Amino acid sequence: MDNLSIYTVNKSAIRILHTGDTHLGSRQYQSEIRRQDFFDSFARVIQDAVDDKMDAVVHTGDLFDNRNPTIEDLIETIAVLTPLKKAGIPFLGIVGNHEGKQNTQWLDIFEEMGLAKRLGSRPVIIENENTQIRFYGIDNLSGPRLAAYDFTVFDDSVISCLENKTVFNILTLHQLLEPVLPGQPLSSDDFTNPIPITFDAVLLGDNHKYECIKHNGAWLTYPGSTERCSAAETEPRSYNILTFESGENEISITRRNIPTRDFITIPIASGEKGEISVEEIYSKIDAYSEKIKESVVFVEFSGVKKTLIPISEIEEYVKKKGAVVARIGDKRDLEREDGSDIINKIVFRDPDEVVTQELRKLNLTEAGYLLDSIIRDMDTAKTNITDVSEERLKEYLETHDFKEEFKRESIYSDTSLMQNKIESNPTDIESGDRFSNTSPSNTSLSNTSPAAESDSDDAEIIAQLRQVQEGETDLQTADFENDSEKKAEPVVSDLSEKSDPIADPVEDPVVDSADDSVVDSAGPNLKPKSEENKKSVKPRQYTLGDMFGTEGEE
Repeated sequence: MDNLSIYTVNKSAIRILHTGDTHLGSRQYQSEIRRQDFFDSFARVIQDAVDDKMDAVVHTGDLFDNRNPTIEDLIETIAVLTPLKKAGIPFLGIVGNHEGKQNTQWLDIFEEMGLAKRLGSRPVIIENENTQIRFYGIDNLSGPRLAAYDFTVFDDSVISCLENKTVFNILTLHQLLEPVLPGQPLSSDDFTNPIPITFDAVLLGDNHKYECIKHNGAWLTYPGSTERCSAAETEPRSYNILTFESGENEISITRRNIPTRDFITIPIASGEKGEISVEEIYSKIDAYSEKIKESVVFVEFSGVKKTLIPISEIEEYVKKKGAVVARIGDKRDLEREDGSDIINKIVFRDPDEVVTQELRKLNLTEAGYLLDSIIRDMDTAKTNITDVSEERLKEYLETHDFKEEFKRESIYSDTSLMQNKIESNPTDIESGDRFSNTSPSNTSLSNTSPAAESDSDDAEIIAQLRQVQEGETDLQTADFENDSEKKAEPVVSDLSEKSDPIADPVEDPVVDSADDSVVDSAGPNLKPKSEENKKSVKPRQYTLGDMFGTEGEE
């Protein structure tokens, strides 16, 4: 029995307090008061354990509401657990799905501080002269993790045989399980059957409602949460007390309720024709004035939707009545004027299928689909979605090769277009003349036009591109002299001289109106003179069309 944690009790009966799902740090409805309510309920349970001199407190998961509690949450939790330590009462626990981290758990840190003991495959023992209770634990496991879990690590051979003591084996789990919760995908047998130990009770967490049944000779029980985590949790909050009488082979399980803040629902139905006034609403709220004080209040509207309701004003009115939290629910649009329920006309589809179809329309990236899978994973607590997403995306970014995925081919890699141009107009390309129909008179005119003059240099650029195509020159090292010549030289201004920085505009060459037809036939780069062309002529800007020989005005 080396390295086993053994707590000896000098009483004839051993009593264990079983609690769970405390969800410390939850700011329900974004209310700081509700956050304190969760701590107050847990503190009340711990104080009961101290006052009633319990021999141990067993917590079956979800101590915290999320895996990253604030410093204030941690400090307050330590303050709540400290009285147990001073009273010599061990706090035994497992990790739930809300608080679970990848490596070191918060329970491990509390264990280092002497405040808690994390349960696992090696038992923690509480015993007296006639009874020995062995506590085992398995942290929350999702389906895939359960399939890979090694149940052979459980071995009761580490404990010497005690002929004179009655032994009870207790397993703690944080799962939703059949048969205590019908319809769940997992059963308690999925955990107890692979373990070579016969258990007398399975203490459960994750379900917030009290449940207790006997299955295959063992008790299965949920204590319920210590605070209401939603308005749907209408039952009183509670915890369990397990009693092991000396010389008895049976376990006695009793339930004790926890006083918590009241949740009040105020139903308000509109008239037959959907009419309802603000005065009527306030009047019905006033009827609950005494119950509203210090409560969480829900005002729910039903009936036919014909009028608008000032929701924010009603919330404020309820808060002025003394409510800690006020929530308004408008369900009037669920019914038709004839009184029939619109729900009867709804055809239900698989939500996952509908979402998947809509996602296909968005053309998400692989990272987008990764986030979608995390959000829709039922085994990921909603409070941990942000952390899981960050971790998974970090892994994705570290392992994904974005260079290959977003590699773009060079625009010059496919030279088929240029090759077609070369083969179709070999004479024009070799001579550098893009306008084969140009007459002598057109040539003389082109010499007076900067645009036409720049076109005569295209042959050299195309010739260099041809060398690139034939592999004689690398595109990045090709020397496009014409392009470099057009780069404007830096202008050095002399600030000591006062001169007009605006140069005189250069006028276009004058072309007689009689020669307009000649200009038109010279090619698309020459235009008849107009009032707009009297502005200064800018240097020609080359485009891809110029490089590949595509005719047309820029």
